[in-house]
Amino acid sequence: MVTRPKAANHGRPRLLTHEEILDGAVAIGLENLTLKKLADHLGVGTATLYQYFDSRKALMRAAAVHALSDVSLPEDTGQHWSLLARDYVIGIMTLLSDNPTYMNSMSPTDYGFEVQFKLIEPFLASMARRGIAPEDSMDLFNQIGLIAYGGAVEAARQREFEFQDETMFVVARRQFDRLNVDEFPHMAKVMDVFTQTPEAKVDTIMRSTFKSFARQIGQGDEQILSED
Repeated sequence: MVTRPKAANHGRPRLLTHEEILDGAVAIGLENLTLKKLADHLGVGTATLYQYFDSRKALMRAAAVHALSDVSLPEDTGQHWSLLARDYVIGIMTLLSDNPTYMNSMSPTDYGFEVQFKLIEPFLASMARRGIAPEDSMDLFNQIGLIAYGGAVEAARQREFEFQDETMFVVARRQFDRLNVDEFPHMAKVMDVFTQTPEAKVDTIMRSTFKSFARQIGQGDEQILSED
């Protein structure tokens, strides 16, 4: 009679810290996170995790906030509000482009709104120190979020070309050159604009958005994104 080896017991009793659990969740990736996957990753039984979190949703919410704790928010040094807003765009864009999982699953139904609150409150406080009303600042932050998200999507697309040792400009130009250019006379004039880097596209959108916001709050736009 052949004796089969016993299956490994992943439910060995041991204490876990919240930080261990949340680090494990972030390591797995929040998009595909399940309590079973996390339990296997940590070498415990699923029941152990239920001692800390009563649902996947509660776990994901805590893990998202935990991941955000490692994000360095822009420093308020008294710079013009447009420069601080630019730093927020770049910071959020970098976070999202480096972690595409967040772009695919940054849903309040999964994470709750605490992640957003932790990003927004310092920004509103900085704007208030510059005499800008919270309602106006919230309008600006909404626009910052949309610009950063769009920039992150562009950056992720660009990265796909870089993996093949090419650039978006090279690929787009090669494919365009295969066409009958006479059928695309207007596109021929704007190919350089079409193939701008994500950073250049974001900069253009920011300048337009911030100038509009300056008018909204009764300021001139001479200092928009000026380092002087």
